[in-house]
Amino acid sequence: MPASAPETPRDALKRAAAEAAVALVENDMVVGLGTGSTASFAIAALARRHAEGLRFVGLPTSERTAAQARAAGIPLTSFSAHRQIDLTIDGADEVERGTLNLIKGLGGALLHEKIVAAASRRLAIVVDGGKLVDRLGMQAPVPVEVVPFGLETARDHLEVLGASTALRQSAAGAPYVTDSGHHIVDCRFAPIADPARLEERIGRIVGVVESGLFIARAHMVFVADAGGVHRLDGAHVHRGSPPVLVVMGVSGAGKTTVAEELAARLGWAFQEGDELHPEANVAKMRAGIALTDEDRWPWLDRVAAWIDRQRAARQPGIITCSALRKTYRQRIVGDRPEVRLVYLRGGHDLVAKHLAGRAGHFMPGSLLQSQIDTLEEPEADEDPLTIDVDRAADQIADEIIRLLGASQRISA
Repeated sequence: MPASAPETPRDALKRAAAEAAVALVENDMVVGLGTGSTASFAIAALARRHAEGLRFVGLPTSERTAAQARAAGIPLTSFSAHRQIDLTIDGADEVERGTLNLIKGLGGALLHEKIVAAASRRLAIVVDGGKLVDRLGMQAPVPVEVVPFGLETARDHLEVLGASTALRQSAAGAPYVTDSGHHIVDCRFAPIADPARLEERIGRIVGVVESGLFIARAHMVFVADAGGVHRLDGAHVHRGSPPVLVVMGVSGAGKTTVAEELAARLGWAFQEGDELHPEANVAKMRAGIALTDEDRWPWLDRVAAWIDRQRAARQPGIITCSALRKTYRQRIVGDRPEVRLVYLRGGHDLVAKHLAGRAGHFMPGSLLQSQIDTLEEPEADEDPLTIDVDRAADQIADEIIRLLGASQRISA
């Protein structure tokens, strides 16, 4: 946006998201500088912080970005001096809810942007709320960078994959040329059910340099809308297989509070497992009668069915379930590799205190001891994330997200 142009409401949202991301920059960082209209707001915010005394260097993703950064007084570096980038701030053309998978490259710098993203410890994406979609491909085409020689054959192969293709043109009406001397084919697909698989198939086409599908690369997305700026954190655990978390533990461990915090942070679907209990189970618990295994099986089958619906839709999710015995957990985990147990562990006194402060739930505190007696803590062969609940829900969520990011079980 030219400096003299009036700021539109959408520009104001982009600026707000960019400024929130720029707040992450600290002294002595190497900062990747994205390309595009939203990234330009980040560069302007970085220039202001640099003028205020913040020490950092920027590594630009395009000649256009480099020129803007130099004009703003931001010191620049290159890969010859820095092999790793501390934080990259960039925009996106689409962000898939839940997975935080991206389509990027409408600004024409997708190859350099992906190289910089791959070298970054953290990738922060800044968008306005209009860029959030349920499935990639609903609004934006997938840009594919190709070498000029033989681009016709590459384009044919892209169309075999189901794309409607268009060779991108410059303002002068000639084929657009990237900073690396390549062309871009914009590919419109139906909403993409498996973006990781599509990225792989596009990458196998001879003559294709890179695609604008950024799968499991965003660490966080700053979204600005009428309600303010929201940060969605991505767990790097879902390349091709979106995870479903089962937040488990005895009643009063804080399963619902933590799960709701996670769902809000990650943008994933959430299901309160207690809502799936048959009415007969609810009546027994209200009366202070402990459930038997025969009572629990229909409920656990409903939990498993919800998990399977998320898997079939290839969408991540979070569901609460006490899952006290290993046999119960086997019923809902089974051979579902996407499912991950999150065990909230707490001692009797702490959990009892939580229960005493809870109102309106059908599970009375008198049944706590029966749950503790029934509990079989998950062991190493179940690969749980075990979290002590002696802290605030947001801190517990931070720890879960950190552990998920380090997990190798679900990521490819």
